[in-house]
Amino acid sequence: MKILHLATQDVGGGGADASHRLHRAMQASGIDSRMLVLRKLGDDPSVTDMSSRLSPVERLGRLGHEVRRRWLRRRYRPSPYFYVESAGLVPVSAMMRRLPFAPDAIIAHWISGFADGGTLRELSARTGAPALWYLLDMAPLTGGCHYSFGCEGYRAACGQCPQLAAGRGEGDLSRRQWRDKAAALAPAEITGVAASSWLRARLDQSSVFRHKRHETILLGVDVHTFRRGSAADARRRLGLPDDRLVVFFGASSLHEERKGIRQLLEALHLLHGMLGTADPALRDRILVVTAGKAANAAEIDIPFEHRHIGFLEGDAQLVLAYQAADLFVNPSVEDAGPMMINEALLCGTPVVSFEMGVAADLVHTGETGYRARLRDAGDMADGIRRILALPGEELEAMRARCRAMGEDRCDPSVQVGAFAALCRDLIQTSRSVA
Repeated sequence: MKILHLATQDVGGGGADASHRLHRAMQASGIDSRMLVLRKLGDDPSVTDMSSRLSPVERLGRLGHEVRRRWLRRRYRPSPYFYVESAGLVPVSAMMRRLPFAPDAIIAHWISGFADGGTLRELSARTGAPALWYLLDMAPLTGGCHYSFGCEGYRAACGQCPQLAAGRGEGDLSRRQWRDKAAALAPAEITGVAASSWLRARLDQSSVFRHKRHETILLGVDVHTFRRGSAADARRRLGLPDDRLVVFFGASSLHEERKGIRQLLEALHLLHGMLGTADPALRDRILVVTAGKAANAAEIDIPFEHRHIGFLEGDAQLVLAYQAADLFVNPSVEDAGPMMINEALLCGTPVVSFEMGVAADLVHTGETGYRARLRDAGDMADGIRRILALPGEELEAMRARCRAMGEDRCDPSVQVGAFAALCRDLIQTSRSVA
């Protein structure tokens, strides 16, 4: 079976890295897998770059559309979570010239600025290969937002978009982009695949994916890299004390709104007050460790002793942080993942999370951590307290369950097997219809 992956780039971001990991995992399983990307940033010979292969006319066309896209951003002043779509995508004719083989199935990942639903429809028609779209956020479902923050416009028709600071109205930019997506996807046989049950629920409600097949396949994580290890050794290597209860939180940016830093700080303050009278000894043992890009991390108002260990370069450093922690806290309030939950569990680290993203699939209260009510800082504080107060043998049993859950649901072989079975079914169906 020949699988073609489409992605804006192969490395250098969560979505890009996830697409390349799936591609490599498929190759390891014996599938003939190749990637076609707009920008190739890595050195994998099975990844084909498009940006360097465009004709002068195609380059000029993309430049003109980029100028228009920037003008629209100034006109509507969207939030950081709203993407102004580019009409200057790579033509399917150019992709056809660079196809590394005749694919049996096509899997699109994060393809903004490279391709869209119309591209997938045409490429599928010209190659005869069924198309799948692996969703890691809500962008393919909406008129532009990656996350809707409670807005349900995508269930009918976007418009009056709360993420536009100017020019908002029934026929605003979100409505126009939604209309373009709906027109492109309506006649297309594209299967939507969600990376979590939270995202699957939104896929099921989406007007642009209505009447299409929907599936859920969790992200795979290298179970040999992300594994249990000595907490004492990990703490020594990170310069952390061995006699404290470590609560770990990490994000690429500690101040990103959807990652829930405000809710986390509220939960920590509530926990500090809760333990001040009930268990001051436990309170004094807690050390909060944060990682990520934050120039002013030391100024974050955390009531417990706090260490910021900076941006963790590579998986090896991230693994040490999970292994050093007694629990990983995920306060995201809008998130299809994050993949850090999958990674933490594989390292045997219990997770306290809001009921958001992949937590609904992997974080089970009392089994692998604690799943708090969304945005309820008090419930999150109670969850952190419960895990940290566990006797040693109960915490060890929970650690073992975390690892087992990770192996059962997040092993790349599970992800590859699910995609292979789905692709075979779609290929067989398309051939029987033809």
